[in-house]
This record gives sequence, structure tokens and C-alpha cells, in this order.
Amino acid sequence: MLTTLRQIVEGVTQAPSLHDAMNVLVRQTRSAMQVDCCTVYLAESQRRRYRLVATDGLALEAVGKVTLPYDEGLVGLVGRREELLNLADAASHPNFKYLPEVAEDDFNSFLGVPIMQQRQVLGVLVVQQADSRQFDESDESFLVTLVAQLAARILHAEMKGMLHADQQWRRSLKGVAASSGVAIARAWVWRPKMELEHVAPKQSDDPELQLELFNQAVLQVQLDLDATALRFRESVSQDSMAIFEIYQHLLTDPAFIQQIEAEIVREKWSAASAVRRVSERFIQQFQAMSDSYLRERAVDVRDVAQRLLSHLAHSQIDEFDFDEPVVLLAEEVTASLLAEVPRERLAAMISLRGAVNSHAAILARAMGIPAVMGLELPLAGLEQRLLVVDGNRGELLVEPTQSVLDEYRQLIRQAKAMDDRLGAESHLPSETLDGARISVLLNAGLNLESESAMRDMADGIGLYRTEIPFMLHDSFPSEQEQTLRYREVLANFSGRPVCMRTLDIGGDKPLPYFPIVEDNPFLGWRGIRLTLDHPELFLAQLKAMLRASESHDNLSIMLPMVGSLSEVQAARRLLDQAWLEVSEELGRKGSSVRYPMLGAMIEVPSILYILPELAPYVDFWSVGTNDLTQYLLAVDRNNSRVAGLYDAFHPAVMRVLQQIVGTANGHGKTVSICGELAGDPLGVLILMAMGYRTFSMNLNNIARVKYLIRRVKLADLYPLLEMGLHQGSSAALKGLFTGYLEQLGLNDLLPPK
Repeated sequence: MLTTLRQIVEGVTQAPSLHDAMNVLVRQTRSAMQVDCCTVYLAESQRRRYRLVATDGLALEAVGKVTLPYDEGLVGLVGRREELLNLADAASHPNFKYLPEVAEDDFNSFLGVPIMQQRQVLGVLVVQQADSRQFDESDESFLVTLVAQLAARILHAEMKGMLHADQQWRRSLKGVAASSGVAIARAWVWRPKMELEHVAPKQSDDPELQLELFNQAVLQVQLDLDATALRFRESVSQDSMAIFEIYQHLLTDPAFIQQIEAEIVREKWSAASAVRRVSERFIQQFQAMSDSYLRERAVDVRDVAQRLLSHLAHSQIDEFDFDEPVVLLAEEVTASLLAEVPRERLAAMISLRGAVNSHAAILARAMGIPAVMGLELPLAGLEQRLLVVDGNRGELLVEPTQSVLDEYRQLIRQAKAMDDRLGAESHLPSETLDGARISVLLNAGLNLESESAMRDMADGIGLYRTEIPFMLHDSFPSEQEQTLRYREVLANFSGRPVCMRTLDIGGDKPLPYFPIVEDNPFLGWRGIRLTLDHPELFLAQLKAMLRASESHDNLSIMLPMVGSLSEVQAARRLLDQAWLEVSEELGRKGSSVRYPMLGAMIEVPSILYILPELAPYVDFWSVGTNDLTQYLLAVDRNNSRVAGLYDAFHPAVMRVLQQIVGTANGHGKTVSICGELAGDPLGVLILMAMGYRTFSMNLNNIARVKYLIRRVKLADLYPLLEMGLHQGSSAALKGLFTGYLEQLGLNDLLPPK
């Protein structure tokens, strides 16, 4: 069965158009199952109907003409139920609808299966038999397995066909809403790999930089190959492992490497151009050899060259040449890629992989950029296409009609008017109508210039992401470089608290010069685990923070991903060491530095059960709701397939948040929220009712949250929370607080539905 399935899937995938793909599907499926008829109906969601698009067994003249409403016929029943339907006598079923134009009078047996993709019915695949018989379990299994493999390919083929025909895409493509807002701009597709033949000859005025980029690429490819070899060592033969040794040998071969370096230094070619020039010479030499084994070495040279170009491509991100902002599209937009793109040229972001709480999505929200993730798209066909990115609904429209464009432009104008209204009050204190003062802090680190310019809006910085500068460097920044940056942050927010989180890399925040290869990075070497294993990096960062705080008295330090008491104790010892060294150094100059407050982020569930033991070793707690929710619900926040299961309002998450604030109050510890929930209007109301009074959020959420706080009463929120938690569902809880906002006329603060 597997061989037959693979053949059908490959046939559909390789078909040049949707029409051809569907014909391949019905023809090969009929043959494989040895049935009398196979037919596929595709959904037209806007008109709520199915259209017959291909058949092998029914009347061919009906293809493209016959349609069935969603609520009619056996096909409609399969779609509504979202499950297969197996009938021995289809005509006797109450939902059977006779369509004389399709000529199905001779068929009695019916087996229909919905074609599903991300909980959407794309169509229905039907097989029929003249004999009256029930299809057996193997038939059902085959068809279900087939459509499971084909769903994404059908959607891909459908869109590819529309784009190839240069038609307007009449329906929106549904993904995951990762960052709110609407943008209209043309697509720019980021491809992390360069094809050897596509590297344009280009010379450089800075050969030293190009040589450095090349050497970094060589090192990165060597590390990648080591990691790949390590992964495959247990599953492939020793002979197969030899390919990695051949590649590594080529990367250290003076005849290859030195020629590229000479092209860069003496001939002034860019690193990518030099790789192409030398590689093509080697490829031509190997291809001209008579020995078949040596001729195959041309393939190895090409593969190594492609790997080098892949890493060199990432260093060329600054070579934008656009007059207007664009929509960035990529197979997977990483946090480092997004951080490198010039902000003024970025209208929105589309990532085929990833989910609502990936770090790329978090950064998009911090930048105020609409983002949609988890889409099935043919990237090659989207270059320079006009797009509407609806980050509120998680939808993408390609080449929309003029009426649709007008509608979205009106939404953008309304959003701008709302921003102006919120901005007029952003400098006012955040205090409820019944006198409760709420501290609204900034999550910072991405764009120091814009964050500093808007500093009057925030009461301070609740989370400074120190990893962002690390991500933008080609190597670990020096202690002096870190000191200068941290000092600027502390000076810009002088007189207000600044909480700096120590280096939090790993998971979906890798450093290009410090690769971490793990099967499950979110449960791996990240956050405090990594920095404690590299005390030289940790001490350098701590000392940079302390030196930067000289003459400033607003620094506190926060530890990410704390999972045990021993980690905090070890970090405290290193902080003691750093403080003593810096104090001794500054004392010789007649200066001093205050010992900073130390806090722990509550993200790892294990820490929830040792909060009383943790209390004596830290001064404050900060709840990172993104990772805490991910770990509590066992939902990978980068996996678009389970994105719908990630629910920050889940009853379990709500109960944990209540427990944390209660324990903090009992031990005299301040506690804040620095995850995405802190910038959500409903989340803020619920958390205020629990007892939280400090929230740290992205810059683009501050004005909205302060505007909301100034218009509510704490006394109104307590009974809503008690009622909502007793109902035991996130929908009920959110519904109560949404109703409260509607009563106050503040429902326009919520994202559009």
C-alpha cells in the first residue's frame, strides 16, 4: 500500500497544474482501488458549495460545471460531518441527491472522505462501485491515508495554478494570527539558500569584511556537518558516513579554500562570487575526468558550495533595494532574520512555519508588524505580488480585488485613528477609576532608538532582552561592547527601574555563530542552563551590567528558564563574584556600584512547587506567560499544527497564575507579568483581578493598556474573575470580561474578530 500511496502523491505533486493534478488523483486512485469510479469535489468557501473538478467514471462533460451546496447531497454530508461515509446502497440514503448530468445511475456503493487541512474542508474524494457492497476497512484506511497526505498539496497546487494563470486569488488563505494589524504591500520572498548559478558577479570595496564572512561561513558549514554526522551516526552505515568526511576534507583543502581567499583578497570579488568562480572551475575539472568516481566529485563540490552560499546569503540581508515597505515571506522567519531586516522597509511578515508564540512572532508584535504564520504557499509564485496581510484574523489575500483593497484601506485608517486617540493619553499615569496604581513597563531590546524615544509612555523597563544584541553580532559581543549598550539603556531610563534578563538563547533563538543542535530544543540547553555551563559568558555579561550601572541606581537582573533552586544559588554566587570584582575595580577610582536586585523568571513548571524555598534567594519574581503556558499545556508554540491548543486563558494557566501571586504576597515578594498576556486587554483585566499590579509589554501595547486601565474599576473585576473561574472554560472567562468592556463601550480595544 505504501508504494501505491507514494506513487499517487508523487503524481499529484509533480503535475503542472491543479487540473492535471486532480486528473492524476482520480485516475490513479481508481486503478489502485480497482473501483468503477473516482471523483473529487473541491470546496468554494465563499459560495458555500462543492464543484466537481475531476472524475474517472462519471460524465466528463459535467467536470467544472456541476456544483453541490454545502448542505445537500452525500458529498455535503461528508463535508459537514468532517468524516468518511461508507454506504452499500447510496440511493437509499436520505441525503442522496440525484444529479442526472453526472450519469451516476449505475453506481450503488459509495465511499466519501473529506480532504482536510488545518481543520478546514478543502473538498471531498469519492469512490463508487456498481455492486452493492460495503467497502472494507482496508479501502477506508487507504483513502483516509491518501487524503491526509494530499491535503496540503492540493491547496498548494490550487494556489499555484491561480498564480500561474495571473488571476486574482478570490479567497483568503487562513493561517495563524501571530501579530495584529493590517498591511498592504508587495511580497519579498526571502530564500536562505543561493543557487550557484544565480550568484551575480559582484566585486567588493571591503575585501577584509568579505574574507571574514567567508571564514565564518566555512566554520558554520563545518559545524553543521559535524552536527549532521552526529545525528546520522547511529542510523546509517560507516560507508555512508564517509560523505561527511569528504566534505570536511574539501573545506580544509588549501587548493580549494586558498583559491577562494585569493579571489576575495587579490581580485576583490565578493565572498559569494568568489565561491561561485572557484567552485565552477573545480566542477568543470571533475566533470572532464574519465574516471566515473572522480566525475561524481563534482557533485560534492557543488553541494559544499551551496552550503557555503546558504550561510553567506544570511549575511546579505542588508542588501534591500526597495522604495516602499514590503511583506517579508520565508519558509521560516527566525527571530534573528526578522531583527536584521530594516524596520522602515518592513510592512508585514509571513512565515510558512512557526506559530503565534514563536520568538519571531513575539518580535513582530514588539515591532508592531502584522504577522501570519503556518501557511501553505508556493513562495516562488508570490514574488512582487500585491498582498493584504490581516494579522487580526490570520489571513492572507493575494492580488485582491479593488473592493477588497478599499475595505482594508478603510480598516487601516480606522486603526490609525485609534492609535492617535490612545496616543493622546499615553503620557498619563495608569490608575484605575477607584485609585489603584498599576505599573506599566516596557519589554525592550529590539529597537533601542524607538524604545528610548517613547520612554515617557512607560514606567520603566520590565524586561530588557539582552540576547538581541548577541543575535545581531557575527560573534559574541565583548564585555566593553555590552557595557556601552547597557549604559545607554540605563541612562535613557534614568530614575526608572530597568530589569535586564541575562542571555536567553536556545529554543527558537539560536545564535548563528554558536549553533545548538538538539532534537527538542525547547526542553534542551537554553536560558540559565546554557549560561551556567559557560560561566565566562555569564560573568562577562554580569560585569558589563554592573559597570553600566555606575552612577545609575536603576538596575535589576533577571534569570531566565529557572527550573531549580541550585540554578539560582549558582547564579547568585557568580553575581557575587562579578560584583566584588567590579566594586574593587571602581573603588580604585573612587567610585562604587550598588548590588542589584536579583529576580527569577517563572516559566518552568517545576519552579511552581518550590517557590517558598526560592523566596530567600531572590528579590522578585516575573512570570513569563509564553513559555509557562507552553510547558503547562505541552504545546510547542512553534508548531502551527497545534497552535489552536495554545491557550493563555486555559483554566490550568489561570489557576497557576493565581497561585503565583498568592505565594508572592505571602512571602513579601513583588511579582510581575512579562509575557504576551500582559499586553492583552482581557489578560490585563483578569490579572488585575487576581492581584497583579505590574505588567511589562511590547511598546505598541502600552498606550492601549494604559487607556484601558484608566477606565475600569478594580471592584468591578473581582466578581467577574470569581464567576469566570468557576465556569471552567477559557471561552466563558473571556466572554465575561468581553461583555464588561462592551458595557463600558471599550470593545474597540480588542482585536477585530
